[in-house]
Amino acid sequence: MTAPEISLTELTQRLNKDVFTRRLPLQGSIELTHRCNLQCVHCYCNLPADDREAVKGELRNDEVVHILDQIAEAGALWLLLTGGEPLLRKDFKDLFVYAKRKGFITTLFTNGTLITSEIAALLADWRPHSIEITLYGATQKTYESITGVPGSFERCLRGIDLLLEHGAPVALKTMVMTLNHDKVFQTKSFAENLGAGFQPSTSIPTAA
Repeated sequence: MTAPEISLTELTQRLNKDVFTRRLPLQGSIELTHRCNLQCVHCYCNLPADDREAVKGELRNDEVVHILDQIAEAGALWLLLTGGEPLLRKDFKDLFVYAKRKGFITTLFTNGTLITSEIAALLADWRPHSIEITLYGATQKTYESITGVPGSFERCLRGIDLLLEHGAPVALKTMVMTLNHDKVFQTKSFAENLGAGFQPSTSIPTAA
């Protein structure tokens, strides 16, 4: 007899009945790097991509693996991999696959500009729960007024297209701010036409 299928929402509700009383770390996130290839005006986690000191300060591969082992043993189930831009790490693919092998329900935050066919295929084969990409606007002018990097709009769209072509789970979002608040509905329509969900947010994280 096979076990009945349940939705992720129902699974979460069942788990929550037990985990809080047992103080289990059901979910968590790891900032794999503080470096980013964009220069977004609102972001605190955007050290230059080639910052050698920043690279030296990052957790080594074996240190990240050890953390993943520990939190899996402690009962963690949901895992967010973020940055900075996590794809800047040369060992990103190894770390992502390791997290999947450990059984984590993973979410990836990325700006999408570094997505290649190889990475898109990897993310389709080792399917995460969601790949969340921030789309600041539906035009190059709006988008790059925030990212500060010429050509980043085109690279972001290319990354989104590659993920969708490979059948990876893409979710688009935007930070609503002065530079793009009047373009939110335009961006929403643009995202939906691409074939991806869209979620605006007025909450901008700040450094601890």
